[in-house]
Amino acid sequence: MPRWILPINILLSILAIGVTALIAADLVSFKISGLYPRSGPKTGVQPPPAATAEDLQNFAPILEKGLFGKASQGKLTAIAQAPTAQTAAGAAPAQSVGDLVLLGTAVGSFRETFALVLKGSSHEERVFRLGESVFSAGPLVSVKKDVAEIMVGGKRVRILTPNAVAAETAKASAPAQPAAGLAASVGSGNYVVDQRALNAALDNIGQAMTDARLLPSLKDGKVEGFKATEVKPQGIFGTIGIKNGDVLLRMNDFPIDSPEKAIQSFSSLKGQSKIKLDLIRDGQPTTFNYDIR
Repeated sequence: MPRWILPINILLSILAIGVTALIAADLVSFKISGLYPRSGPKTGVQPPPAATAEDLQNFAPILEKGLFGKASQGKLTAIAQAPTAQTAAGAAPAQSVGDLVLLGTAVGSFRETFALVLKGSSHEERVFRLGESVFSAGPLVSVKKDVAEIMVGGKRVRILTPNAVAAETAKASAPAQPAAGLAASVGSGNYVVDQRALNAALDNIGQAMTDARLLPSLKDGKVEGFKATEVKPQGIFGTIGIKNGDVLLRMNDFPIDSPEKAIQSFSSLKGQSKIKLDLIRDGQPTTFNYDIR
């Protein structure tokens, strides 16, 4: 083989790698530019309509797989704002700080906690890290699912996602009684569950999961289950005996050691006649038994 062929092959390989790197850099730059739109004077250009937070959602796998470590692993909650919800946002004081609207949140460690906020007057969307000033309103001091708090004039002011505003409005207009008849205690750790009420709750599993906040509970560096906090007394968790601080381990001997398994466990309850829930309460293993009728 002639000696000049090898240098040419090496040169072509370097060129191919360089072109591939430039294309990848352009794609990453395009995605990031969607999250941080350029702000500045706009001359004669009509501002585009508010986006639906799809750009932020593209990065959901990064947060879900914990590519930045276990502390930042979690679900990305990005809620697109429907036009009707946006109209209601202007009339709901709990959702607005001036003309700010919360579109979604990502909750991780302190440095990996963000809120996606829309400024209605300029149709500008920006992602703010915990502690940063939200436009000119004030610093972002708290971020949870569907709600963020901004410090304004020494007071914490909440902004909610449109879906959270709709849920609070519906709760205020109708008494929260459906879950109250879900289960009845018949002894220590034993409950009778109404099958129709349970099925109705499971038909809206997303809403049922807001009746308590489930946080991963670690043991020896591994997730052993989920710790229940912010349990609503009249929610599905409260009515079946779950209390703040309980660590849910297994349901019908199926381990609950990941968000996917937790949702799968609750979704599979339809059609069951008996449920056994293993948990830890006050540091002691406990078992609850549910008879579904």
